Amino acid sequence: MTGPADGVAAYPAVDEVIRAMEGPGQGHYLHIGAVLELDGPVPELAAVREHVRGRLPFLPLLALSVAGDLGDAGDFGDGGPDLDRHVRELRVERREAAYDALLNAAAPCPRRPWGVWLVHGYAENRFLLCYRGHHGLHDGVSLAWVMQRLFRTKPPAGALPSAGGPFAPTLPARVGAHARNALESVRLFLPAPRRPLLDGPREGRRVLSAVTVPVGRLRTAAADLGCSVLDIHLSALSYAAQRADTTGWTREGPRARGIGLPIALGPMGSATTACPAYPGNRFSVAVVDVPWDEADLRHRARLLSRRTARYKDPALRWAKGDALVRLDARRTKSLSERVFARCGVQTTVLTQTADFGFDGCRALSVTGLNCLPAHFPYQPVLTTWRSQATCAFTADAAVPAARELAEYWREALDLLAPEAAAPAPSIGR
Repeated sequence: MTGPADGVAAYPAVDEVIRAMEGPGQGHYLHIGAVLELDGPVPELAAVREHVRGRLPFLPLLALSVAGDLGDAGDFGDGGPDLDRHVRELRVERREAAYDALLNAAAPCPRRPWGVWLVHGYAENRFLLCYRGHHGLHDGVSLAWVMQRLFRTKPPAGALPSAGGPFAPTLPARVGAHARNALESVRLFLPAPRRPLLDGPREGRRVLSAVTVPVGRLRTAAADLGCSVLDIHLSALSYAAQRADTTGWTREGPRARGIGLPIALGPMGSATTACPAYPGNRFSVAVVDVPWDEADLRHRARLLSRRTARYKDPALRWAKGDALVRLDARRTKSLSERVFARCGVQTTVLTQTADFGFDGCRALSVTGLNCLPAHFPYQPVLTTWRSQATCAFTADAAVPAARELAEYWREALDLLAPEAAAPAPSIGR
């Protein structure tokens, strides 16, 4: 498989499947984004629109449409996005209500489904700036790139970053990686778990439950246990899933569902230097088996690390991409349905490194907003930025523990890193 050119959708069948999920009655919420909380006087909406207008030349991705032109980055030849529609204002009385509203707001423009919201009214000299875009437009890696181009304190300069050349493993590495990927796929043809994830129907209204902790806590626990921050997050998430489980899906024995983990297929790069500006989605989803019966969360993290280590192999990621690009939309949908049927929750970890701010106001925090496919009752994203790590759950309001999910995750972190346990600010409690 050769590498896709910059500005070209690498896996058009994946994008087509995601776009098709938006149909009426399917119950999918397919928008992802991030929220900055800033300290300072609330700006005028006109100033935010003018700021976004000044950054648009560095964001050709936002000129695209999910109606079918994701294969061509093009330019703003049709006059560009109407910023009166794309940049909105929201007044709220409570901070919690702001995040819930951002998860339920309709896309400002169906053809170009992205938006920027200025949110204020919940506290003096505090406001939020949110970017949110449809998953058919970009994935989480591109989201990080969009955020740093939109809201970093120093304006972008110079040419857009390039994706660089494609990764090309040796022939023996290719053969071995394809074999490992095929073996991993065998489980998708075994009987799927039967227990539902919810006792009843979804409500269709989303709420956010989030908590922020020092990122050093996760890194210290990971170093102590010989694993990664991802493994600590997965262990804590599995604990939260058990606490919130009302149907017994985490207790289904060998057939129990795992955790869905998006695997970046590339090109890879830093969010501040070489992150490529690509449209569409470049990931596959792996099912990570969870040792639900292991009561010791620290040992559970070690076991999880053995299962996630394989996805660090660039040759395996290449093989997954090479297999995925050969599938048409029908087969891609069939594959994704098999994967989702064997997951109880899906999560990702995003790293933001930019110095965020707006018109002299400094950013205090960065909170990710995850999508929520109808397959899952909740879906978290862990965002690391500077010294912070924020775990934010997008949850359907029908989940009994929707407001408690982040607190459950924090409880688990206290068990994983007990010597560093401390109160943490949260949203949703």
